[in-house]
Amino acid sequence: MTSSGGGHLSSSRISRVSDGRQRLERIELLNGQARQQLRHNETVLTLWPQTRVAVFETEDAVAEFPALPSLGQRLLESYEARPLGQDRVAGMDVDVVVFKPKDGMRYAQRLWAERGSGLLLRADVLGPRGEVLESSAFTELSFGGKLQPDSVLGPMKRLDGYRVLRLPSQRVNFESEGWTMQRAVAGFHLVGCARRALEASMGVGDARQVLQAVYSDGLTHVSVFVEPFDAQQHRPMRTSLGATSTLMNRQGEWWITVVGDVPMPTIQQFEAGLQRR
Repeated sequence: MTSSGGGHLSSSRISRVSDGRQRLERIELLNGQARQQLRHNETVLTLWPQTRVAVFETEDAVAEFPALPSLGQRLLESYEARPLGQDRVAGMDVDVVVFKPKDGMRYAQRLWAERGSGLLLRADVLGPRGEVLESSAFTELSFGGKLQPDSVLGPMKRLDGYRVLRLPSQRVNFESEGWTMQRAVAGFHLVGCARRALEASMGVGDARQVLQAVYSDGLTHVSVFVEPFDAQQHRPMRTSLGATSTLMNRQGEWWITVVGDVPMPTIQQFEAGLQRR
């Protein structure tokens, strides 16, 4: 699988199996800093071989590539779905559809889904002029292979020589934590909130506790992170790379980070609407 955006290209080898009772997954990054990610249901282990760091996290089941979005009412409130015909990706016959936004708050997305299974094989995020801001696609794919459980569960247990970090996550209520979105951002709804620890870059350094609220319009997600302000490490920032926009700013005694694959004005609306209760 290859992903590109903001002038960067990454390649990964992905193995995944699910039998309805458990999900096993192994992802190996093929270029850049060596990294391997192993997943058993909601438990995710990231291995950094060069720094000998192993990071355990718990992740909720949030829609992600290669998951095809459900054509629910929420999605159709913000996008218009248009079939574009048929094509081939990674040797597979696919149906192509584009989701065009009804406003300037989000980007269009063009998706290629395998005809038999509906598996998403390619996804492009498109800018206002139809330019590709970000693209993810399988270059080679095979069905029916067997992923032995020990190829995932074994390395998750054999961590001799690694510095093991455990980043707990606890589901919480955003308003009970003292925060509210005073002005809702059109089309986006709160789909989850957790208090979690975030790892430092490549597992080096101390983890920090943050509150994360995730908003979705049915196709894309925006994350709002809240943590205590630290003058030694926090500096205001506003940047866009590929399809991803990021804004970091201080709000009183709190540090706010908003990030998502949406235009910067949408990110700014999230920051402006966030209010301490």
